[in-house]
Parts: sequence; structure tokens; C-alpha cells
Amino acid sequence: MKYLLLTACSFLLACGNSDDDQGEVTISFNHTVAGADLKHEEILYTNAAGNEYGVTRLEYIVSDIALETAGGKRVELAEFHYRNAFIGATRSVAAKVPGGEYAALRFTFGVDGAKNETGALPSVDHFNNMAWPAPMGGGYHYMRMEGLFRTDDGEGAFITHTGPAGGEDFSIAVSLPLSLTVSGDDWAIAVVMDLNEWYDAPSLYDFNGRGGIMGNADAQLTLQDNGATVFSLGPIGHPDHVGQD
Repeated sequence: MKYLLLTACSFLLACGNSDDDQGEVTISFNHTVAGADLKHEEILYTNAAGNEYGVTRLEYIVSDIALETAGGKRVELAEFHYRNAFIGATRSVAAKVPGGEYAALRFTFGVDGAKNETGALPSVDHFNNMAWPAPMGGGYHYMRMEGLFRTDDGEGAFITHTGPAGGEDFSIAVSLPLSLTVSGDDWAIAVVMDLNEWYDAPSLYDFNGRGGIMGNADAQLTLQDNGATVFSLGPIGHPDHVGQD
């Protein structure tokens, strides 16, 4: 046993993962529409299809949040994170990471097919409320975005619910290149979701004629493809220089 302990200690020292090198990294998820901060309910935005809209609900799950070194080693920050755009307490996730050079932030938008089974997420209200209906395969929504948009007759409702339609996996693997050196200090990284990107390219997505899409694999595939450009990096810096709600 003494030999095993000495070997483990030697390995840790060789890797340089001492507490002196560690730093806390906070990832914050923010929301814009064409560069403007998202506001609750107000019809202020126009997408590529010409729909004038406002958002009343935006909640989603990101999973497998990790920093990656240039050599490809991943350091996990959180297995699952729930974000409600209008509840500040859900904005950020933080974790201690070893000192080193990091070249990318990676996460999955939603929960990938191998993990997306009912009961796989912690049994707390916000995850339970994201359940995908059992008759449609179970598991969890990736996102529930809802709101109002202007129509010829006044206003209509749009519902953009994404998830494993037809048992297929429509989650999105996100990789955001960065240059981050952790050396005993703390960092804040802002991730920005631009809502208009869901409805823009490569396929135009018009709210007109779109009802419930939870069982519509074609609509889910369109949103998955469009989602490739939804996320970008915002400010990166020490927490006292990067605003944190």
C-alpha cells in the first residue's frame, strides 16, 4: 500500500497538477439576437424569413462541458447544465481545472443519443420538466424556445422544441477555439447564443406553417444544421474584468 501511495504521489508531481497550478474557470451562457441582448417577451427581433418575433421562454440543456488542451486531453467542467435565459441563477457553471494551456471549449447542445434516456439526468425539477414524452421515445428536450410573432391577422405563437425526434439524435457537438493559460488564477469565459442563427443558414426557417415540431425529424434536422453557427465566444478574462450576473 505504501508503494502504491508513493507511486501515485510521484505521478501527480510529474504531471504538475498541484493545487498551486489550479484555477477556477466559470462558463457563462448569454443570449443575443443579431448582436442585441435578448429581452423577455417584447417583439423586437426579425429573423431571416422576415418573422418579427419576441421570446417568452428559452430553456435548454448543455452537457459534457469541457476544456481541451492542444494535445487533445479533455478536462470536464460539468456533465450537465440547465440554462433558463430569464433566470440569472442558471447562467453559469464553474469548476476547478489543472494548470495548463487550453485550446478549445467543447460541449454538447442537448444530450447525445447514448445518454439521452429518461432518468439519466439528476432528478431535480428543471431537468424533470425538460422530459421528452415517453410515447415519443423518452429522454429529454434539448431546448424549449417559445414566443410570439407578427402575422397578417395580428400575432401567432411559435414553438421551437428540439430533441430526439423519432428516436434519432439531433444534439449538436460544439467546439469553440480559444487560447487560455491557467496558472493558479481564475478565469471567466462567456459563451453567446445568437437566436437568429437557429432560423437562418444553411436553411431558412419560417415560423409560418410551423406548429409543433417534436415529431418532425425534418424540422429537427434543419435546426441541428442551422445550430452549427449558433454559439460563439464572448469576452474571456479574469472574473473581475468580465461581468458576471
